[in-house]
Amino acid sequence: MDEGKVTAIRDWPTPTTVNELQRFLGFANFYRRFIQNYSSIAHPLTSLLRNKPKSLAWSPATEKAFHLLKKAFTTTPLLVHPDPNKPFIMEVDASTTGVGAVLSQQQGNPSRLHPCAFFSRKLNPAERNYDIGNRDLLAVKLALEEWRHWLEGAKHPFTVLTDHKYLEYL
Repeated sequence: MDEGKVTAIRDWPTPTTVNELQRFLGFANFYRRFIQNYSSIAHPLTSLLRNKPKSLAWSPATEKAFHLLKKAFTTTPLLVHPDPNKPFIMEVDASTTGVGAVLSQQQGNPSRLHPCAFFSRKLNPAERNYDIGNRDLLAVKLALEEWRHWLEGAKHPFTVLTDHKYLEYL
């Protein structure tokens, strides 16, 4: 990334109004696919805008989220272009507030696992009631929908990695 842009992001002032926070989140949302676990990181900030507040109730959690997002923009790993001739690896995870996934491939010499794309989404109130296994399964479903254009018809089968053993029997 251009050093001038990195500096501009690093020096972005803490939002003091609803409009300033909306502007920052609009910028951040545009680049969300490049940041792993974006929805979970941004959750405290997006929660501030729920119910259309007149002013911001800034807290240590929102301050931390703001700085984590700024840091993610300046240190995000490089994404590689997907190679349809190589197998994909899809890693999924879920938390109490969101789901996320990484689509990766072995590339380079020596061969290493590199991310091709990130996906994350906040859970709605009904989805937050799912047990953790079903939230992980939801993450698999949503990631498959997100990356369908790469995974459907791929030359090789793809691997799904999750931290829930019972999902391996699907």
